[in-house]
Amino acid sequence: MTEHPEAERKRSAAFEAAGPFATNDPADVRWLLCGRGRPVSAGTSPYTVEVTPDVARVWYQDIERPRIEAEERWEELGYEPRPYAWFEPLPDFVLSQHLQGLRLELGPEEVDRYRRAAADAAGALVELLGELRPEQRELDVAGAIAGALYALGFTTPVVLVGGESRAPVHRHPLPTDALLGRFALLAFTAERDGLYSSMTRVVSFGAPLPELERAVRAAAEVDAAVLAEARPGRTLGELFETIVRTYGSLGLPDEWRRHHQGGLTGYKGREVFAVPGDTTVLPPMCAVAFNPSVTGGGKSEDTVLVTSRGVEVLTRTPTLPELE
Repeated sequence: MTEHPEAERKRSAAFEAAGPFATNDPADVRWLLCGRGRPVSAGTSPYTVEVTPDVARVWYQDIERPRIEAEERWEELGYEPRPYAWFEPLPDFVLSQHLQGLRLELGPEEVDRYRRAAADAAGALVELLGELRPEQRELDVAGAIAGALYALGFTTPVVLVGGESRAPVHRHPLPTDALLGRFALLAFTAERDGLYSSMTRVVSFGAPLPELERAVRAAAEVDAAVLAEARPGRTLGELFETIVRTYGSLGLPDEWRRHHQGGLTGYKGREVFAVPGDTTVLPPMCAVAFNPSVTGGGKSEDTVLVTSRGVEVLTRTPTLPELE
């Protein structure tokens, strides 16, 4: 087995926090394996990572052995792959529940992976926007989004498409047979190499309706306000206060109650949601995805890197119009 600095750093931090441990939590496994450990069923983990003072192993069902040996190559990360018979139970591990806090802080390798993945996801959506037509069904557009992302190596746990008749009234417009009409809200959360990228864009076929423009602009102002305050050391509760205060300043004091506002992201679509009084502290390098929304079809959402130097919008789409 070879040394892999990122994997060794994570293993050591996890052992220091939890002592000898095992975990089959999907986010923990992808974090410990530096984005490897792609599951057969998206969002699950058929693997268990075991770390003791003497061993670092990944347990997996033996029917996966040819693929694991050819594609996962966990030995490169300092882990011993350990197959077991698919019809037999695993050893009776005591599973750890203490690794989420470690996952929140991103290392340099993770930041590089995140930048590439988020840029690819955003680029796929931009390319698709030029092909949309008012007479398309929401379901067809959702399929096109998912297909474009899948072709780039993503899974898509969330794909939302709401046309003119549904986006103004549904915060989570799961796609239906309805036609897009004069405008559409498109949103997705996509995972690649264990990291989740989320974004929303609103497309108008022709000049936007005044009420839609007001709703989109208001949501964007809330998003801009909370990102301006997002810095390492701030708590999610403090940032939530900024969100509520900004809604109020726009004459929309109850809109925050109508939809969750996002929060910290990374190895889950949302690692921690921002709620009133939350004491979770933003670490020195982390990712957030806030998603303020306003009745009438307004929503603003990007995946954003937070550092001591400021924020970096990983899913930025500079070829599209941006509000100032």
